[in-house]
Amino acid sequence: MQTSPPTNARAPSTPAGPVRPHRFCLPGREGFSLLEILVVLAIFALSAALIMPSTARMLDQATSHAVFFDFQEQVSNLRREANRTGVDIRLTEPDAAVLRTLDDGESDAVGMDRALAAERPRAILLRSPWTYTLTPNLDIAAGGVCSAATANLLNAGRVVMTLRSSGGDCRFIRLQTTAAQPRAPASR
Repeated sequence: MQTSPPTNARAPSTPAGPVRPHRFCLPGREGFSLLEILVVLAIFALSAALIMPSTARMLDQATSHAVFFDFQEQVSNLRREANRTGVDIRLTEPDAAVLRTLDDGESDAVGMDRALAAERPRAILLRSPWTYTLTPNLDIAAGGVCSAATANLLNAGRVVMTLRSSGGDCRFIRLQTTAAQPRAPASR
């Protein structure tokens, strides 16, 4: 009786032969052709051209929102200072006032006469090249109540965002600068 070899037995090993090139390649040629590399580069360039404008727009929006939050934070710091010190503060445009920055909400009027500190208008310092305009000046009463004002945030002289103070709490809200055009009904 003849027995068959076990099923898990290995076939006898043979020395590995030369690696066969891809069936579409010429013998002796390895790698990619210049045309294949150029096609891949063209695809990368096209996808980058499609992605870059939207990425730049997203970065601009993120920067403008960061400047808005910085502006709002500095106005809130001035409101807290007016409430703490009992001195009225007038916020004006940067070119209309001597720039006075606050460090951690501390007043730079320490040691000055309160009347003299109230007379000096304040301005907010934003990151370069950002600035702002105020119409009219923002008056912050000693109790922390603010007057109504409209602010434009400018980047290199171009209005990026228009803000309006809401109520007496010194909070600014963003106004829509352009009305959305109504869409035409889709034709069938």
